[in-house]
Amino acid sequence: MEIIKIVCSECNTLNSSKGESKEETVICKQCHSELDNPFVVEVDDENCMLHIKENSIAVLVDFYSTACGPCMAMYEDYEDAALGFGSTVRFLKINADKHQKAAKEYGVGALPTIIAFKEGEEVGRISQQLSQVELSLWAQDLQTLYL
Repeated sequence: MEIIKIVCSECNTLNSSKGESKEETVICKQCHSELDNPFVVEVDDENCMLHIKENSIAVLVDFYSTACGPCMAMYEDYEDAALGFGSTVRFLKINADKHQKAAKEYGVGALPTIIAFKEGEEVGRISQQLSQVELSLWAQDLQTLYL
């Protein structure tokens, strides 16, 4: 059985799971939160890079700014898209104005930019506003391709 690494969205502790049953609830060894949190996780530079590099599940990162109209227009769609994926795709948001290190590290110039990662490697990038359907389909493709 393959070992799955998941960074806790609450305390940022790296956890390992055998992934034997999709119905089984996996709990963080540090803070005891459920690891299949379906909500978007707001991160800073350090936590963004931790989630990207350490999660073996796919990670979508929305680089945004509160001063960016398309970023704010996509806010609810991104939040709603995340609800269907729990522990199979992690949805992150990082404010590129406040946390410029990660944006620079990944060559983000235009906002919004959403980057898909799998096991630390970039596997896709889109620099435009996406609808909930487009985001969900992209996450579903990541889930299917990388499980």
